[in-house]
Amino acid sequence: MRKVYHEVARLADIAPGECLTARLDDGEECVVFRTRDDRVHATGPLCPHQNEPLDLGHLEGNEVICRRHHLRFDIRTGDCTNAGGYSLRVFEVKVEDGAILIGRWED
Repeated sequence: MRKVYHEVARLADIAPGECLTARLDDGEECVVFRTRDDRVHATGPLCPHQNEPLDLGHLEGNEVICRRHHLRFDIRTGDCTNAGGYSLRVFEVKVEDGAILIGRWED
């Protein structure tokens, strides 16, 4: 297996404090977040509580807040910070020459 990076967006596509939904090469979706301090993170697209799209949530620091029931998730770790038993998938992200890249292991 080897780590392969896939471009999902350009940094210029996301303003600080905002996010967008992106699609990986295999069709899987993720939400790419750009924090106000210019860090980029990516998570699974849905809140695990009731499948609310997280790109419709609110980004506050390093937490995305689901709009439906206000569950808060740390976008760096995927941990739910205000309720037990929930977590998000997080993706490895790097930015090179303005390209936002998601790293995945492939055969």
